[in-house]
Amino acid sequence: MADTQSVISDVKLFLERLKKELPEVFSGKNAAQDCTQPAEQNRVLYNGNLYEARMYLTPDQEPGVAFDGSIFHIYLRSEQDSPADLVTQWLKDKAGEVLRAKTRQWADKMGVEYNNIVIKDQRTLWASCSGKKNINYSYRIIKMPLAVQDYLMVHELAHLVHMNHGQEYWQLVAQYSPDYNLHRKWLNENKGSIFAEVELAYHAPEEENAAAAENAAAETPADSAAPDTKTPPEK
Repeated sequence: MADTQSVISDVKLFLERLKKELPEVFSGKNAAQDCTQPAEQNRVLYNGNLYEARMYLTPDQEPGVAFDGSIFHIYLRSEQDSPADLVTQWLKDKAGEVLRAKTRQWADKMGVEYNNIVIKDQRTLWASCSGKKNINYSYRIIKMPLAVQDYLMVHELAHLVHMNHGQEYWQLVAQYSPDYNLHRKWLNENKGSIFAEVELAYHAPEEENAAAAENAAAETPADSAAPDTKTPPEK
């Protein structure tokens, strides 16, 4: 039986694709009540789930990203900063941390030894294992459900025993990832979402937009930008 998280992720990503392909079906009057943070746009795919992304202008601190378990808080020094670049770097850093730690755990369970782990921005392969026992991962794996991530680690570690995809190889994979066929199916169906670049856009709060419109109508330059009324949480 497939793990619940992968099934839920599959459904969410399917609906997300439908929103992009059939916007007229999903665009109701309540679809964008908060025009400063479009729900269908400012989302981050992480661990198989789509999380809300909130952005804040914080001129006095370094740009950065903080994830509280349900929301990505993105701090921009100016509107010229790229929230997508900041989140992409956060995902790469997190991938390096998590994939290395979990691969070590799986290697211990399987009784195998690898040489080195390299995190790359691969766009055609999820991962690979070389004859020198080096494992390469695409950082994009961190976007997948945890069970699918685990399958990919088992997949590569099994190559340390069988450098092929023969029957004995798949028997070893099945020993540690019984649902591997379902995970392979998930990868095939969702590779577009995983390989897609992060897309985020900062939108000024309504107060700033209203103030700018009033100033333009009066043909009077604003003395200063209106403050962001959404208080950003601390990093």
